[in-house]
Amino acid sequence: MFLLKDLDKSEYSEYYTPYLSLLDKETALESVLFDSISQTVKLVNSIDKPFSYSYAKGKWSIGQVLQHNLDTERIFAYRALRFIRNDATPLPGFDQDLFVEALADSAFAKAELLSSMQSTRQATIDVFKNATADSLQFRGVASGQFMTARVIPFLIAGHSLHHENIIKERYL
Repeated sequence: MFLLKDLDKSEYSEYYTPYLSLLDKETALESVLFDSISQTVKLVNSIDKPFSYSYAKGKWSIGQVLQHNLDTERIFAYRALRFIRNDATPLPGFDQDLFVEALADSAFAKAELLSSMQSTRQATIDVFKNATADSLQFRGVASGQFMTARVIPFLIAGHSLHHENIIKERYL
């Protein structure tokens, strides 16, 4: 069993440390994505405000924050697939603000977001399902930084938790 504490700092950029630090060091690679989606679904189901709600002018709405997490997961899953397949082609970053701006007029329905979250997470889990220990250690470059495939499930979970904490603190 591979745990978060087993990651070497050379496997990811320092930029991602705050996301990883939100997770318990004993978190297992095999369960992190399952556990994370359970927490997310519980939070989303507890939200009784409109998903168009924003706590301040110019800040993302609840729906935009949740969709940002989905977009980020999809991008990270793609990176993981490339790295697991030992494709060392450098991958670009993405501009999260452009992604969110494209959502500005979107209506966010709780049921649709939950469905999308669950299907996206299942697809992400499928990327890792048949990966070998060796393929999980393959390194790739994304956003100009090296990372291994095996750090990505932890990054997805930590990034989601970061934004879920913001939702709890500022929106609810």
